[in-house]
Amino acid sequence: MASFPSTSNDETLPSGTMKALIHTSRGLPLSVLHLSSNVPIPKITNPTDVLIKVSHASLDPGASILINFIPMTFRTKPSIPETDFSGTVIATGKGVSASRELIPGAKVCGSAPLAAMILHGRGVIAEYVVVPAENVVLKPEALGWEEAAGLPVAGMVGLSVMDLGRVKKGERVLVNGASGGIGSVVVQMAKKAVGEEGRVVGICSARNEGMVKGLGADEVIDYREHAPVWKYLEQRFEAEPFDVILDCRGVQELFVHCPRYLKEGKPFVSVGPARLDYSFLGVLYIVGYMISNVLWPRWLGGVNRPYLSARAFASLVRLERVRRLAEDGLKVPIDSVWDLEDVLKAYEVAESRHARGKVIVKM
Repeated sequence: MASFPSTSNDETLPSGTMKALIHTSRGLPLSVLHLSSNVPIPKITNPTDVLIKVSHASLDPGASILINFIPMTFRTKPSIPETDFSGTVIATGKGVSASRELIPGAKVCGSAPLAAMILHGRGVIAEYVVVPAENVVLKPEALGWEEAAGLPVAGMVGLSVMDLGRVKKGERVLVNGASGGIGSVVVQMAKKAVGEEGRVVGICSARNEGMVKGLGADEVIDYREHAPVWKYLEQRFEAEPFDVILDCRGVQELFVHCPRYLKEGKPFVSVGPARLDYSFLGVLYIVGYMISNVLWPRWLGGVNRPYLSARAFASLVRLERVRRLAEDGLKVPIDSVWDLEDVLKAYEVAESRHARGKVIVKM
């Protein structure tokens, strides 16, 4: 297999320490995260790894849960959070195929392995990161550095949601959380799938109506004006129920009452119940509802609609799919971009759960 020569021992490679966001204890992100300038620059130790100088990184709600939930007993100290990034290739291992075009200087984006972040602290809010080549793709030319950093997880979860929902031309689709990092991507995918014959209805706040309609939604429902929104949906759509519901926020009540506005036998696809807090009990709440939504028998009061959970484990196949979608016009809405020195302010915005698109950190 053709490969680029390894440059992992090249004297021109960066050495010493780098700036990174780290934590050495479990807890709320705003309480335990801090910047350090003394984190060793990672080295290529696996022939299929790539060393990348990070340009931008994206914040993901799942990472915040892991920061607080997983004991440091099972993690490397210090740990660097987050998985999604954009940047420039500095060096490649000997086993990286030349066909990947991951040469030094190549502009890329990707998603670090979740296990590497959890167990070994190899996250991406750092000046440099080493990741497997299969977790990296060339940056879509249609996207800037910020958008490319926000693409991987949002795009892969979006694809999972769409694949599970099997959205078809002419169908009626409801997208909850339509203005969020994932929902804003799903709205575009759904509209492309249903075409002009179909209809996409998005749920978000009134201030985001223009943005969501600009992404392709035919109608937007303000969840504040029509609270509780599930009751409004019962009244409004019982006569014309949806073919599929794509819940990108994780509102349990939306699923519980969906038989009144979702066609019989049609799927309710969710990114998972929204967290109440970061505690152990909060995580158990999420897991418990996901299990009961799938397994609770109908004759004991379970919801009479299929409940499907989206997944987004990074792989080269999935990353290439979202890269092609971006080249074909998929947008990655950005809420805000923050300098590394202001990274805790970025987490404040992300944790509010009211961000309009992705929250990005510039390295």
